[in-house]
Order: sequence, then structure tokens, then C-alpha cells
Amino acid sequence: MLTVLVLVGRERATDLISRIESIPEVCVLSHTHDISLALARARVLLPDALVIDVSAASPGDADTVVHRARGLGLPSELIVHADGHGPPDGLVRRLTRLARDQHAV
Repeated sequence: MLTVLVLVGRERATDLISRIESIPEVCVLSHTHDISLALARARVLLPDALVIDVSAASPGDADTVVHRARGLGLPSELIVHADGHGPPDGLVRRLTRLARDQHAV
């Protein structure tokens, strides 16, 4: 089971979370729109993947969020989802691949 923490803006949360949870091998541990809360939860929960949807940050803050997340030194895979207009198909494919790679024999 691949564990995921999602940082996403309120307006996209429902759609994005439901798409991620549609992957059988993936479990969303937590989601929030608050950058500081997401990073604090990542330090405690140690998810396999940290998804940062740029809808959660203003355009200038997206780079800062990524830099702060990398600075935590977490073992999590960091995934930035920037396609706010279309369906998150690329994100779903990447998480599915990560989940399968995690359990490869």
C-alpha cells in the first residue's frame, strides 16, 4: 500500500482526492490546503508520497513549498501536480506506477 499526503486547494480537493483514492494500491493518509500543516503532517506521518497541487499555493509560493518540502529530508517521493485545468491522469498514472514499484518482487 502506497501512502500519500496531499496538499491541495479547497476548490480542487474533492476531485483530486477521489481520483487518487480510486487507485486500489493507494491510501490517502491526510490532505489539507494549509502549507505549514501539510509539511508538519509529512514530518510525523512519513508518507510514501507527498503530492503538492499548485492550487494550494499562490503562484509565487509553489517553488517555496517544493523547496521547504525537500528541505525536510523526508523519504517521501515528492510529486508536484500543476495541471489544474485538466483531469489528473498523469498524477494517477505516476502514483499507480509508484505503488506497483513499491511491491515489485
